[in-house]
Formats: sequence, C-alpha cells, structure tokens
Amino acid sequence: MEIDLYKRTYYKYRSLTDLERFLDIIVNNRLYGAVYKELNDPMEGKFNKVGLNEDDYENIYGNPKRTRVCSLLTKQDDQVFPNDYLMWSHYADSHKGCCIELQTTNLHNNEWELVEVNYQDKLPIVEGDEKERIKKILSVKTSIWQNEHEVRAVRMYEKDKFGSQSAFYYIKVMAVYLGDRVPKEKCDFYGKIITSINPKIRVYMIREENSVPGFFPSLKTIELL
Repeated sequence: MEIDLYKRTYYKYRSLTDLERFLDIIVNNRLYGAVYKELNDPMEGKFNKVGLNEDDYENIYGNPKRTRVCSLLTKQDDQVFPNDYLMWSHYADSHKGCCIELQTTNLHNNEWELVEVNYQDKLPIVEGDEKERIKKILSVKTSIWQNEHEVRAVRMYEKDKFGSQSAFYYIKVMAVYLGDRVPKEKCDFYGKIITSINPKIRVYMIREENSVPGFFPSLKTIELL
C-alpha cells in the first residue's frame, strides 16, 4: 500500500546553539530549506555523467544550485523515535540539542514537493524533464545513510527568482524533545518559552534509563509539566 507522505509524522533533529533559528521554528512554524552545498554529506548533488555531452552536464549541474532542500526523518516500525542514540549523536549536537516532532501543512508550500530518499551505492542516472532530473539527483544518497529513512521537501526556483523568494518550508510543530545532555534547569527554561509561544506544543526531555542490568542504557522520554 502506497504511503501518503503528507499524512506522516516527521522528526527534525537540530542544535540549540542558534537560539534565534530554533525560536523561529517555534514562532513561525517553518524550517529553513538549504541549498545542497549546505547539506552535511559531500556526496550530495552528484550524478552519473556517462553519455552526457558538456552542454547537458552544465545544464543539469546548474539546477541543484537553485534548489532548496528540507530534510525530515521518518519513524519506521523497528525504530524508536525520538529515542534514537545515533540520530541524537549525528544531528542534535551530541545530545545537547533537540528533536522536533512535526507534521506537514499546505500553508505556503505550493512550490514544494515531498520526495522519499532512495539509498544506493551507484550514482543516479538523470532523465526526464528538468524537474524530474533535480528530484532524482537530490533523492539519492549512499546506503550508509539508509537507517534515516529520510523524506525531503524539495523546491526548485526559476533562474531569476532564486534568493528573492521564501527559503522556508512551513510545518506544524507537535512536540519538542530536549536531549539527554541538556540540564534539567535549561529544559525547564526552554519548556516555558515554547509553551508560552504555543501551549499546544508538548515538551519533553530525554534521559538515560538503565532498564536491563548488564546492557548499555536506553533513552526514555519524560514530559515536562
């Protein structure tokens, strides 16, 4: 059965060091859309050049430069989100950041499209029209990232409008989880700020739990009241 990407719950791990950017997410319900060079994987934007002449290559290569990407992580049946050690370590400032639980919205997102990421070790072969080519290039990552089960919001701008239009993808924030290394007093502080802005957002802190003797601890979720 095909899954409707627009009806899923997503997660966005991030640092809290840029407080202004974090508060912008909470206040304005939006995420920044990065250009591919700002993404953390240097393999982004690469594609199979076999069979392409120089003009085709230059034309295709220019498209990602005027495209914005907003990366979202999804929960699979065998995963425990947001209690995932790996995601906290990679994307949330080594457990000192946060994880935002969110849903998508149609508000202001007419030019954006959600695309599932495919994981493979071969460079993508580009074909189809301009839009299909860019979706293909930016929806393929190497298989080492496959546990993320990433979905991307992608928007390609017209050549003369990139930079002059909104770089943000609009969302609905459902909950905020504060990492294991965020002290309790700071969790309380962030919780008061978040709920004063939007009392419908639930706020949690993540803490270690030694539930099974002899094994590494797991992460548990504690709601802040």
